Amino acid sequence: MAGITPVIILGWVRRFWLIALALAVLGALAGFAAGTLIPPRYTSYSDILLDPNNLQLVDDDVYGRSATAEAQVIDVESKMRILTSISVLGRVVDQLNLVNDPDILGPGDVAPGGDARIAAILALGDRVRVSREERSYVVTASVWARTPEKSAALTDAIVSAFLVELAETESQGARTASEALSQRLTELRDDAAKAEAAVVDYRQQNGLPMTTSDSQLSTQSAVQLNTQVDTARETLITAEARYAALAAGNEGAGAQESELLAELRTEYATTKKNVDSLAATLGPRHPSLTTARAELDALQGEIDQEVARIVEGARTDLQRARDVFDQLSNAAGAQLGNVFSDEKAQLELRQLERTAASAVAIYEAYLNRAGQVAERSQLNTSKVRVISPAVAPLVRSYPPRTMMLVIGGFIGGLMAGLAVAAGLGFLLHMRQRRVIA
Repeated sequence: MAGITPVIILGWVRRFWLIALALAVLGALAGFAAGTLIPPRYTSYSDILLDPNNLQLVDDDVYGRSATAEAQVIDVESKMRILTSISVLGRVVDQLNLVNDPDILGPGDVAPGGDARIAAILALGDRVRVSREERSYVVTASVWARTPEKSAALTDAIVSAFLVELAETESQGARTASEALSQRLTELRDDAAKAEAAVVDYRQQNGLPMTTSDSQLSTQSAVQLNTQVDTARETLITAEARYAALAAGNEGAGAQESELLAELRTEYATTKKNVDSLAATLGPRHPSLTTARAELDALQGEIDQEVARIVEGARTDLQRARDVFDQLSNAAGAQLGNVFSDEKAQLELRQLERTAASAVAIYEAYLNRAGQVAERSQLNTSKVRVISPAVAPLVRSYPPRTMMLVIGGFIGGLMAGLAVAAGLGFLLHMRQRRVIA
């Protein structure tokens, strides 16, 4: 408004300074009264590491492990919800007998005919706060109470009840799986018994042996003959290759067959070298050259005789190998007729044995798994642990300290007093202007 300056407003305030001072004193008294009369609240805190990766104490555990970061965060947040669940709070109410604790339930907090335990759980739940920092698995749980000791005791009790609840939840899941497996085991045991009984009945009806060592004679003979036929075939192939190499005049093959032939060929080479040397220096009718050539011809004759003997021996061995192979092949073919008649019964028996083996294998797998799951229910693999236990707080969390309330009340009252003083000055100023007008 025109004509009103800060100096004029300051004058108004100076004129009514007693009112401002009185309101400031009243504000300070109000702050002091609030600090001394409002029931205090003491809050204690406890930090818990909710590691989503449990210990793997056994292979192929009942519970899968969280693979992705999103799944791990969901797991942590789910455990945070368990921390404030009715199950956990109910454990604390029962453990500390909070139904009869006036700090938790006042005289009028339970409706007529209401459940005091449920009321205590709800009252305790209103005092619990759970928070988690971003990108962290550390969760902070806090509980307030009227005394520092009660606050710390409530926080520790809630954290302990939470750990017990987690362990029992994990154990209960394993027990439920074990019970389901046990129910299925009864059916599998009956199926395995029926399958094994069918095998025994079929053996008795068809006169089949009870053990593998007592298998049918025809099958044993066929197996032995097939083994002998395979051996005879290998012998025949070797004999054919040997005879072909010798018949083709392969000197290396002949030398390998006979040491005498190798020595004769060595001597022949030496004599041939000597004849060539004499022929180069002597005349064709020289006695020394004639004698050397006669020795060379004699060696060639011995070599030819030895080669012929070796080739004949190889041909004889080849014929013998063919005869043995033909005889064994004919015997094996004749034995097949007996084997086929037995194989029909054996085929059905093997099918029954496979069915029985499969049923027994499934039953044993379920039996082993049921035992593992039953033992797993006794193990606690959780890596959840308390990293900061609750301690009794040194100062109250609400209301603020009395000195802070006094200072705040004084400042607030002073501001209100200044506003009232300025307002009164303005009203007087407006009245004077109307009188003058």
